[in-house]
Amino acid sequence: MSDQIESLMIEFQRMADLTTGLLRKDDPYLLTIAANQVKQVSMPLGYFEFQKMVHSLRYEKSTPEVRAAALEEIGDIVAALMRSDTFQDLPNPEHLLQLDLVVNAAELAALPFESALKGGEPLLVRNGHKIVLTRRVRTDQATTQVSWPSRVRILFAWADAGGDIPMADHTNALRAALSAWIPMESLVAKADDIAKVFCVVAKASVSSITEACNYAVKEGMPFTHVHILAHGAKVGEEPDTVWGLALHNDADPSETQVARPDEIASALATLNSSAVVLSLAACDSGNETSPFVPRRSIAHELHVAGTPVVIASQFPLTKFGSTVLVKVFYKHLLDGNDVREALYTTRCELKQEAAAGHDWASVVAYVRLPETYGSQLKDVRLKAVLSSLGAVQGWTDNLVAGTDADPAKFKYLADKLEENICRLIKYYEDNSAEALRLENFGLLGSAEKRLSELYFSWRLRTSDGTLDAPMRAALTRSRDWYRRGCDSNLSHHWTGVQFLCLNAIVEGAAKDPRRWYAAELAAQLDRDDEGVQTDLESDEDIWACGSLAELYLLAPLLGLGDKMGLARDALNSLKTRVTLKFPNNSFYLKSTKRQLRRYIQWWTPGNGFLPGVNNNDLAANAGKLLELLDA
Repeated sequence: MSDQIESLMIEFQRMADLTTGLLRKDDPYLLTIAANQVKQVSMPLGYFEFQKMVHSLRYEKSTPEVRAAALEEIGDIVAALMRSDTFQDLPNPEHLLQLDLVVNAAELAALPFESALKGGEPLLVRNGHKIVLTRRVRTDQATTQVSWPSRVRILFAWADAGGDIPMADHTNALRAALSAWIPMESLVAKADDIAKVFCVVAKASVSSITEACNYAVKEGMPFTHVHILAHGAKVGEEPDTVWGLALHNDADPSETQVARPDEIASALATLNSSAVVLSLAACDSGNETSPFVPRRSIAHELHVAGTPVVIASQFPLTKFGSTVLVKVFYKHLLDGNDVREALYTTRCELKQEAAAGHDWASVVAYVRLPETYGSQLKDVRLKAVLSSLGAVQGWTDNLVAGTDADPAKFKYLADKLEENICRLIKYYEDNSAEALRLENFGLLGSAEKRLSELYFSWRLRTSDGTLDAPMRAALTRSRDWYRRGCDSNLSHHWTGVQFLCLNAIVEGAAKDPRRWYAAELAAQLDRDDEGVQTDLESDEDIWACGSLAELYLLAPLLGLGDKMGLARDALNSLKTRVTLKFPNNSFYLKSTKRQLRRYIQWWTPGNGFLPGVNNNDLAANAGKLLELLDA
């Protein structure tokens, strides 16, 4: 659990069959709030009165005034039923409070607890207090075993069989949330690049959704998130009716086939061990208002089937509100925020939008998180940042290596790099583990160096002199991050080498040969470590050879003489070890070549760096080493 989230369990209990039920005024229930004493509460309204209220909440059935009155009435009732007065004084108003509502009885699950009021103000979107209400159902499986994914792949299935839907708006919202993994259209080389992260099933049917899920699992890339946009519709003969989804008919896509909750759960069944979030932008997808029927809502079925988080709507949902829902929720979720924080922010956004009506009260979230979710999330946040950073750096490399001079593309990638750098800094500030902090120093140094190189290439192609300042500023920040990594652990030779290099570039001269000797010794120890050399899965000795080659290249700048012979030996050793251990992986050679090219194409006197004879020799020597790698 996040350090900034406190959880309070609220559970209603009664005896007998829980799969069906009927609201009856004054019927008793046992209420448990956290570890407090069990209390008996009575149902304050009957079924007919409840049905009149929820009927008044349907947009197509009433006026705004009638809906507001019904919402206020039902809001007071559910607030009193769950004794909201008992948690009036929150432990820490700065923290988010999760009301973990356990609702197994069918008639209680039908109540819109999300509409609860406190002093005439919605409980879940109050000023001064952050509260999120989530539901869950007790099952034989106490906690979910699904691991929270760091690599995201979203399935977006949409069906307009029931009428017009905001398909384009939802597509754009999901693409925007995935922008850290999917670049702007003009930077995408292949449609396959998008499909690895974002897959669309258009005019969806039960079988097409099933086929997409099964194929994703078969190819080893199962979906981690599923978003379905469709109209809700009733299916079945009276009295055995339930709310389903209006999908397309396989035989004739122009015809509608309403899928039952169990059919939808079956279509998504292969994702039970991979999908962590299922969102349903469909009216009544969380509707439980016929509790005497032994069938539950789509959201309930999917939650019981094992999906940790299911988002749905217990009433009709406006098209505008559905777009706000997907836009805000997925943005915050894919930014690495706790799912409960994403839900809270989404509900607040819905409340602020007049065009979304009372969608803020309609949204229902079934949430059952792993016990280790808090610790998993920390790891996931870092991996997600690294995955995104790797993608953006790849696009940056392609742009820098090409001839495109479009300022919009450079600006887009610069913004993306800066976003990831900010996320990485936040992760660094939030974690005290020394190993993680040391790793982050190197990652931040590398990211800032890529950003600086992007500005350099941008300036070179557009002749825009104003880009020189941000280029040098990013390079200085890169140097500083590498210095912090080097100071934290002198045996981390890569950060030491990069600090020596960038300090010379930024300051105009190389300094402190003691750091050079420390980095050389650390790299030699890693290179000569017998355990590392014989471990065919370890690449520490390979990177050590790269560090040594660059150190020997830099040696003349520190007054240590010509060491090109040793530099060549180090690169030959690097090539030999790569061939032995990773013959099909060209990353090591590409990375080393990229670093050497910077001395030839970027850090030169002509570009305002390290003026003097020594630097000319540096570029020439880097070129000779590059020729050796290309041989």
